[in-house]
Amino acid sequence: MVTKRLPGKIRRALRARYYDIEPRAWIGKKGITESVIKEIETQLARTGVLKVEIRKGAFIATKMSRKEIAEKVAELTDSELLEVRGKRFILFKPREGWEKYLKKLQMKEQAKKKIKEEPIRKIKIDILEFRKKFKRGRG
Repeated sequence: MVTKRLPGKIRRALRARYYDIEPRAWIGKKGITESVIKEIETQLARTGVLKVEIRKGAFIATKMSRKEIAEKVAELTDSELLEVRGKRFILFKPREGWEKYLKKLQMKEQAKKKIKEEPIRKIKIDILEFRKKFKRGRG
């Protein structure tokens, strides 16, 4: 089984963003070959996200289920399996590498926490001054 590196929130966001892309790689009757893995790796390096389609012949050749094929490809390409839907699955691999990407995610989370912890300052407005400013603007 493939270990999940991305938090669920980010996985859902990526899945929602890329569900309608067209498949750009296919696994055919020869199964999971070196050339297929090489092609998937080049596509992932170029775009970071890839939808792969599994043809009927791949099921016969590999004697594996859809999910097993998808997990095997994700493992061989060092990518994250976002979704398996029907005969297609989506792979994600950050272009800058996993270490930099996960470090960037942690920094974003820490920045969000710092923003939430700051107290909100209340501003007192003199009502008479406020009305005077608006009367000048209308006249």
